Amino acid sequence: MNNHSIRPLNQQDLARVCQIEQLAYSIPWSDSLHQSCLDSNYPSLVLEFEEQIEGYCIFNYLYDECHLMNIAVNPKLQGHGLAQELMKAMYLACKERGMVKTILEVRAGNQRAIDFYLQQGFEQIGLRKRYYKNENGREDAIVMEKPL
Repeated sequence: MNNHSIRPLNQQDLARVCQIEQLAYSIPWSDSLHQSCLDSNYPSLVLEFEEQIEGYCIFNYLYDECHLMNIAVNPKLQGHGLAQELMKAMYLACKERGMVKTILEVRAGNQRAIDFYLQQGFEQIGLRKRYYKNENGREDAIVMEKPL
């Protein structure tokens, strides 16, 4: 899908970002958590497709690591390479800041996301027991890493 652009997330984007979050995840981040990330100046990008925000990613820098905190694409447009475009833009921003690797956590039961990250060149480096809340209590997180 070539008809897209990527730019920094701003306050006016937050309502749409929160809407995509609700559509994309069974246990979404709260609106207040998104606001907190924006208030804390976490690097964040939105992807506009046909002049509508359809995806975003939120990350942070820690020493020489980029930590991908959240990424989502409107479910109606998933599978068309938009998340990959967001990741490329994040990698570029991270390299410009001197980051040498990207790390993330992903739900152990989210095989589609795990497969996506593997295709992106991530490798599993650890496991965080009972890291995420889920409908049944808690779920493990797989920790993944990719050199930049």
